[in-house]
Amino acid sequence: MNIRFHSRRAAALCLAALFIFTTPLRAQDAKSDAAIFVGNFAQQGINDILAAPIANAEKQQRFGTMFKEFFDLPGIGRFVLARYWRAASPEEQAKFTTLFEDVLVYTWSRRFSEYNGQTLKVSGQQPDGTEGTLVKSTIIGNNNSHFGVDWRLRKRPEGFRVLDIVVEGVSMAITYRQDYATVISQTGSFAGLLGRMESQVADLKRQQGS
Repeated sequence: MNIRFHSRRAAALCLAALFIFTTPLRAQDAKSDAAIFVGNFAQQGINDILAAPIANAEKQQRFGTMFKEFFDLPGIGRFVLARYWRAASPEEQAKFTTLFEDVLVYTWSRRFSEYNGQTLKVSGQQPDGTEGTLVKSTIIGNNNSHFGVDWRLRKRPEGFRVLDIVVEGVSMAITYRQDYATVISQTGSFAGLLGRMESQVADLKRQQGS
C-alpha cells in the first residue's frame, strides 16, 4: 500500500513540485543571498532539466542531483521522523534518506511536462530562527492565478539549503511527518515504514518505466 497525501495536500505539493523547479526568478527581485539562492535553483531546473534535449531518465537523474545539492535531506529527515530518527540506527537513517529522496524525485518529476510558462516572484524574506530565512514568493500563472510558496532555508557551511516548502499554508515537511507517523503506528515499527517506502518507490519506477 502506497503512502498517499490527503487530496488537498497532494494538489498543493504537486503544484510546488511543478513550479519550484521550473520558474525563473525575476531579476529585480534578486535582492538578497536567500532570494538569489531560490532564483538560481529555479533557473538551473529550466536550463539543465526542462529545456535540455535529453531523455526523461536523464532528466530524473539530473533532478536527483539538484535535489541533493539544494535540499538539506538529513535535516528534513530528522524533522520528518522526529523521535523515530533519534531511535533509528545510522544504517536505518541512511536508508530512510535514500528512500525519501527517491519518493520525492520520482513523484515530482512526473510534473515536468506540465510547465507552460508560469513565473515566480519573490516578495520578501524574514528571519526564521537563529540560522534560517523564510523567503516568500508567489507563483503567477498565465491565467493570472496566484499561489503562495514559502521557502524555509537554513544556512549551512556550504551555503543555504532548503529545509521545507510551504504552498498555500501546506508544509511539505509537516505533511510527510504526519503521514509517516501514521504508517509507523499502523505497522508498529520503523522497519514497517521503510518497507512501505520501498514498495512506493518500486511502484513509481514502474509507472515511469524506470
